[in-house]
Amino acid sequence: MAKALYREYRPQKFSDVLGQDRVVNVLKNQIKSGQISHAYLFAGERGCGKTTCAKIFAKAINCLNPKDSSPCGECENCKSIEEETTMDVVEMDAASNRRIDDIRNLKETVVYPPNNLKYKVYIIDEAHMITREAFNALLKIMEEPPSHLVFILATTEIEKIPKTILSRVQKFEFNKIGREDIIKQIDIILSDRNISMQVEAKDLIVKKAKGAMRDALSILDQVLSIEKEDFSLKDVENILGLVDFDSLDKLVDNIISYNQKESLDLLFYLRENDKDDEDILDGLVGYFRDIMVYKTSQNEKYIENLEYIELIKEKIEKISSERLVGYLEILNDYSNRMKLSDNSSLLMEMTILRLINLKDEEDILSRLKKLEEEKKENIIDIINKLVDQKFENLNPDKFIVKENSIPIKKEKIEDEENLEKSFENNKISDDKKIIEEEKNDLENVIEKDENVENLEEKSEESFVLDKDQEELFVRELSSNCSPILRAMFKDEGFNYYIEKDNFIIYYSNILYSQFLEESKPRMKEILKAVTGKEFELKVSSIDKKISNKNNSIEGFKKNPQDDVIKKLKKVFENDLIIEE
Repeated sequence: MAKALYREYRPQKFSDVLGQDRVVNVLKNQIKSGQISHAYLFAGERGCGKTTCAKIFAKAINCLNPKDSSPCGECENCKSIEEETTMDVVEMDAASNRRIDDIRNLKETVVYPPNNLKYKVYIIDEAHMITREAFNALLKIMEEPPSHLVFILATTEIEKIPKTILSRVQKFEFNKIGREDIIKQIDIILSDRNISMQVEAKDLIVKKAKGAMRDALSILDQVLSIEKEDFSLKDVENILGLVDFDSLDKLVDNIISYNQKESLDLLFYLRENDKDDEDILDGLVGYFRDIMVYKTSQNEKYIENLEYIELIKEKIEKISSERLVGYLEILNDYSNRMKLSDNSSLLMEMTILRLINLKDEEDILSRLKKLEEEKKENIIDIINKLVDQKFENLNPDKFIVKENSIPIKKEKIEDEENLEKSFENNKISDDKKIIEEEKNDLENVIEKDENVENLEEKSEESFVLDKDQEELFVRELSSNCSPILRAMFKDEGFNYYIEKDNFIIYYSNILYSQFLEESKPRMKEILKAVTGKEFELKVSSIDKKISNKNNSIEGFKKNPQDDVIKKLKKVFENDLIIEE
């Protein structure tokens, strides 16, 4: 039977381990200084070298002639561990030895000293599978182990390890292995077999491995099962059953252009050509990810499919960043669903339709804002029109304004003496008349503004919930509403505005709109119970800059006199004095 590549090329010393320099350096220093701990926890993604490092560490601490803190691989101890002929290094699978009885049996054997080696090492793989009762049984021996005993726990899900165990071990986090390190290992294997492969084909293997060296070598093993001396990207795609980029590009074009028929036709065509639904979905994730990253960074080094960079550049002009994020959220959601479902075909079809029917949230908000602005024929607009009309009939160059704010007609008076003479000789009688007339005109403007403001106050019957009523409303609604609305109250607060019989609830994030609409009947019931008054309930969006303040929407109501004063100041500049 042929030996798998990941077993054949498994590192035998620390210098062969790729992509885990941080962990390797700490372990080597401990071996060099002799500060060996009694328990270790290696955590990280699958295939990143946890078990490999555990075996090398077990050999290194038992090696008779270590070289640079690594096992020599030649002494009796190293060979017995490598050949698995010693009983002092035990590798256990916690998935099948997870019960309390298994751990009790383990406790009975670990107390005995090693037969041939310096240390007795127990490597427990998939440690998160051990039951809580079994972990409790393991606690005592891990807390006070004999000097000859070393535990190495390996897990992909560190969050499932009890805190009582975590506090008794040294934790080492293993990283995903980078592209360069995986390519380096692939090149070593290809060189040993005198096989050449396109760089793009290697990149595809790396992409499919998702940072796991073992997965990358398993995929390479599958590819090399075809007897060829040279492999292209097309060859690797066909062997692995992956979707070619040209087909993905057509599918993405149809999704962006909202073409349901062509998108589904292409999906069924790919299936007829033996393409798996998960591979199609993964291909879409990778393509949209590249578009999003390049659109944001404008840097080609972050792109996974550099061979198709020109197609990616074309797409960034056709789609917004917000829409890209929406696509990736949908794809990620359905990718997780697909792992748990037996009906991947239906989920893939739903994914395509969801992507096509995704609306541009920003575009919807801009349209709603435009509609709201078109409806703003309110009292403020009336006041502005009145003031504008009045000032069209006034010539500001004709007047000066003194401290009493009464306008006086300008005369061509050369000095103050001539001005006093003109008053003494009663030559300004006509001017006084003009003064009075213009004064009355301005007073009428202000009086009209005040009347309009009073009209506004009367038309909007002021009614505001007190603090207790607000808290009661939010509490009652939160007790049986959607968790999304509870999140809204926590995130945005309770923003509302009361106008006559209309009770308007505002939201900043459009996500909450649908849930508010669905909760209208319940909110009306609560309002009636809290206030004793029947309201017409509405929901509406507001600009994110508008905040909730003193139970009203800041900036929503505006004092009509403000614009009048602004216009007067603009006309009379620094000569106008406003008394508060």
